[in-house]
Parts: sequence; structure tokens; C-alpha cells
Amino acid sequence: MKVLVYGMTDNPGGIESVIMSYVRNVDSEKVQFDFLSTFTPIAYEDELKERGSRVVHLPIRHEHPLQFRKELRAFMDEHAKEYDAIWVHLCSLVNIDVLKLACKKGIPRRLIHCHNSQNMWGGVRNLVHLQHRKRIIAYATDYWTCSEDAVDWFYGEGIASNPSYVYIPNAINPGDVAFDAQKRQAVREAMGWDGKVVLGNVARLHPQKNQEYLLNALAPVLGKSSNVALAIVGDGELRERLERQAEELGIADNVQFLGLRSDVRDLYQGMDAFVLPSKFEGVSMAFLEAQANGLTCLVSDTLSDEGIVNDNVIKLPITADGEKEWVDAVRRLDDSGNRAEHSKMEGSVHDIHEQVKQFYSRLHV
Repeated sequence: MKVLVYGMTDNPGGIESVIMSYVRNVDSEKVQFDFLSTFTPIAYEDELKERGSRVVHLPIRHEHPLQFRKELRAFMDEHAKEYDAIWVHLCSLVNIDVLKLACKKGIPRRLIHCHNSQNMWGGVRNLVHLQHRKRIIAYATDYWTCSEDAVDWFYGEGIASNPSYVYIPNAINPGDVAFDAQKRQAVREAMGWDGKVVLGNVARLHPQKNQEYLLNALAPVLGKSSNVALAIVGDGELRERLERQAEELGIADNVQFLGLRSDVRDLYQGMDAFVLPSKFEGVSMAFLEAQANGLTCLVSDTLSDEGIVNDNVIKLPITADGEKEWVDAVRRLDDSGNRAEHSKMEGSVHDIHEQVKQFYSRLHV
């Protein structure tokens, strides 16, 4: 089966991690993935090409709308007939051009996969999203979501009764992030974390991910004389503002902005807890990976219980009054015991090996 994938960006974030979990674990003799994107290069492009995937780049739609449509149409005219399915990954329905043309050019299965539970932008984009919500039933054949909390906003009420709707939990390979004591020591030495309690946040630097709140809340435990450090892994539009905030709060010595990293799975080994104060989420892939590693996870109470697998996940408020609860939770962290015993990821619905079986079944591979 040949599947055309749309939705990868140049940022190795959540959607990209979801897609790569399938790429790396699906039998390549059964399914071939090709990629269509407006980003050059896309995340993991070299790996994808090594695996035999075609990667096609289109002009950025909002910068070159006419050229985007021209090249998209040319690609579909020439190649649509080669594909059994198109798998479109979106955080909103602002742009459904690819889905529409895939329908017009006859790609038989057209899967739309929801990855967010709220609009990250607002304004006109939200109005466009609401309009497109009414129209996608004419173009898509399958409606997938990573979170059942997201479906009403993304698809509209009543989608859950549609026989083509499926809840597909985000999934990882637990073995890729399993706790390893030797790796932990090596990472802590390399990162200068020896003697510190290291809190890790893995997310793009965006208002949705709420790192501004995290810095304010944890300032009392991140002072110069503290043995607590915060490692923020990821990049984004808020980086400079967050770096200034850390300086103004007097905590810059104990806050590391590590940017985009290719060794995130190793960094989990060196952390002592994972912190995720997001305002909203589908289900964070980083959160799943942290749990696979057995890390204690401090997450915002605005998130649903979807994605919670382990028993050492603590939900905390992200209000001004709730800041003290984050501080208290950090002060109560206990690294005694076997961290590996906390992870219940293997064999759960968030284990990619379980989801690959379902993927084959849904696509009749």
C-alpha cells in the first residue's frame, strides 16, 4: 500500500513524532510512505529518504498561493493515481486544499488526523476553521483523532457517531526511551547535571505550551544557590522573551534553553522529573516518552486524563494561586526506588506496536 502523508514541518515536534513512530515501526514491505510538505527540509528528511520515501516540497501557501496551487495540482495530476491513501495531519482546518484535491483526483482513502483541541491563533483563522468544519465530510473518508477531548472543536458535535470516526491514541516505542542507569550517569556528566535535581520540559516555545508560567511558578526553587535546574528542550517564537524572563527573575543560571536536539531520548535519562504546564494539548508525545522512561511527571490540570499511563503523574493548576503547588511538588520529588518500575507503557494503547496492528486493520493491509 502506498500512503501519501501531508502535515510534516521542519520542526521535530508532536505531529512529526507521531508520523515517525509509524514510519519506523510499520513493515516497509506492507506500507510505503511518501511525503508532501510546504517546508524545506522537513524534519527527519534524510532518514525518510534513506527508508525509500519520496519527499516533495511545495511553495509556502500563504506566501505564494498561486504557485502553491499550481504545483499541488501538477503533482496530483501526475501522481495521485499511484496512492491508495492520503493521510493529512492537521492542528486546525484552516488549510484543506490538499484534501480537496486528493478527493478530486481520486485518491481512494482520505484520512484526516486531528492533533489539537483548541485554535492556537484565533481571529480570522478560527472563522475559516469553523467554515471548513462543515465541508470536510465532502472530501474526507476517515476522521481520526489523537484525543477524544479534541473532536467537538475540531470536527464539530456528532462526529463520534460517524462510522468513519476513530480515536487513535498517540503511540511510541517504549523500548526507545526505557530507563537506563548507565546512560543516565553519562548524560548527567555530559550536561553538567551532577548534584542537581533536573526538571525537563520538552515542547516548542509557544504560548500553548505555557513556559512563561513555568518560569514564574518555579522561580522560588531555581535561584542561584538552588540545586534545582530546569532544562527546556525545543525552540520557537518565544525563545528570546523566555530568556529575558529568566534573566529578570534572577534564575538564568539554573535554566538551560537547549533548543532543538537530536538526543532528546537520552536527555530524559538525565532528568529527575518532566514538567508540562500546557494550556491545552491533544496528547503530548513528549509526555508519553517521559512516562516510558519512568519519570515523575508534573502536568497542568487543564489536560484530560488521556495519555496518563503511569501512577507517578501529578496534575497541578496553572493559575496564579497554583504556583505554590508546583513549587511544593518539586520539593517533594523523591528519586528513591527503581524508576523503571513506574513505566506501564509497554503493551498499553500508547505502545506503537499495538497501534501498528490497528493501522493495518483500518487500512486493510
